Amino acid sequence: MTVLSDVSDFVGWSGEDQDEVSIHVAGMTISGWQNVSIRIGLEVMPSTAHLAFTEYQPDGQYMLSVDPGMRCQISIGKDLVITGYVSVVETNTDAAGNLMFMEIDSLSIDLIECSAEFATYQMSSTNALAICQQVSRPRGVTVTSTQGAGNTDIQQFSVILSETAYEVMERVCRLAGCIFYDQPDGSVLLSPVGATQASGGFTEGENIEQISTRRSMRGRFSEVRAVIQNPVVLFTPPDGDDYVSQMDAVSAPVNAVATDPGVTRSRPLLIPVELGDADYAVAKQRVQWEVARRYGRSQVIDLICDSWRDKSGKLWTKNTLVPVKRKSWAAAEMWLIAEVEFSRGEDGSRAHVTLMPPETFKPEPILLPMQSNEAVAAANSSVGDAGADRTPVQQEDI
Repeated sequence: MTVLSDVSDFVGWSGEDQDEVSIHVAGMTISGWQNVSIRIGLEVMPSTAHLAFTEYQPDGQYMLSVDPGMRCQISIGKDLVITGYVSVVETNTDAAGNLMFMEIDSLSIDLIECSAEFATYQMSSTNALAICQQVSRPRGVTVTSTQGAGNTDIQQFSVILSETAYEVMERVCRLAGCIFYDQPDGSVLLSPVGATQASGGFTEGENIEQISTRRSMRGRFSEVRAVIQNPVVLFTPPDGDDYVSQMDAVSAPVNAVATDPGVTRSRPLLIPVELGDADYAVAKQRVQWEVARRYGRSQVIDLICDSWRDKSGKLWTKNTLVPVKRKSWAAAEMWLIAEVEFSRGEDGSRAHVTLMPPETFKPEPILLPMQSNEAVAAANSSVGDAGADRTPVQQEDI
């Protein structure tokens, strides 16, 4: 890409500023923005940026021209943060001149908005990473993995014709037990939760300018129990003993119970055992996941940091474990960066960071499609043997 030095000069860009935000578009490197907001996160896809600047530069006597659809890159200092497209260009004219606003989306915007395209919509004997790569390739997005994420074998997988590529990847990554998110170069990464750890952390009274915490009891349960889905017809209201015996009948064989010690009153939740769950292994994982994830979602820290970088000079990054120390805490606690917004305005540069416990983002344990389909086929076969007048169970692609 050719960089026009005169453009860089009249917008006031200096390579010496490690936190200077620049956009590379249409053969130009533009910086010196009046307002900047760059948002990345584990549940923010695509990564986005909002930039505001003066369209006409009197020093260079130059009118900037940027159109929607142009491919671009955004950097903070020498660090690339977003590769994508100019999605929106807006101009606002007043007595002071023309102010231009640009909205940038990562390359993954096409995975989210466009329908998935495959040579075949029925896949077998493959793994999660390969499926994600196949669905992303037509949109020009590369998919990679780290620490073995996405290596789970998926013997059978069906794509719904109306699905977007993002929806396909979301289902596949649940099967593989991993998460996926944007990378600075525009690719998508499959990863376990908490893949990296920051150098240094957030400390109240040092680099934290403002901090708020939210603790909630909503959506949390004192006990999560897996039960077998057997219909029970009650012709008369059962007394207490009868109810307990019926509950034991549908839950005791599974022996999958998890408790949340933080919920002091009785708040039970029953979840069904999936058909084909041999030895109830997935059900036992699922009850633990329900408790852990619901606890994680109920604990949130939002803070404003006075720097965009950790002690090693690395930008704060999503899916990074980081120690947080408050004055009221006896020791630092390890939290996961869920979202970061790098902002710059009249009050200077700030990093708005959202943190949650790591277990918040662990994918839900579910059966692989082949296991489920085999169980359904067995159920259909047994129903057919019982009599020709019985209606077989309908199989549904996952």
